[in-house]
Amino acid sequence: MKIVRTLVTFALLAYGTASLAADTLSQRIQRHAPRGITAAFYSCIDQADSNAIGSGACLSAEKTRQDHRLNTTYQALLGKLDPKAKSALVIAEREWLKSQDATSRFEDALYGEESVANLEVSQNEIFRICERANALEMYLSVASI
Repeated sequence: MKIVRTLVTFALLAYGTASLAADTLSQRIQRHAPRGITAAFYSCIDQADSNAIGSGACLSAEKTRQDHRLNTTYQALLGKLDPKAKSALVIAEREWLKSQDATSRFEDALYGEESVANLEVSQNEIFRICERANALEMYLSVASI
């Protein structure tokens, strides 16, 4: 009985490993991505496959979309706030930008200069921008009540 259990365990493990290997790059990214990363990005990544230049173009386009989303939400939120809250948001946003810069400098030092490392740093930056846009959208929903 113990042998059968062991064989079943190994079979399930092998199946799970094979299914992970069959995942597309976008599916692997999506498992770690915050809510708000666009379907256009995932589609682009799958089309680029393992081409670093193509992946870089996908990341650049998604960064533009997430930056736009962040800025649009920030402006909408500013329009909903009283002067005291507006001032606090401006200060918080400046601090977030400083944190973004410091984190980017750290990741540049950590990952190095290789193109794969640059893609990782870019993806991390996009995820942080997306997470900030998500937070601002949540604040906007509270301010709109």
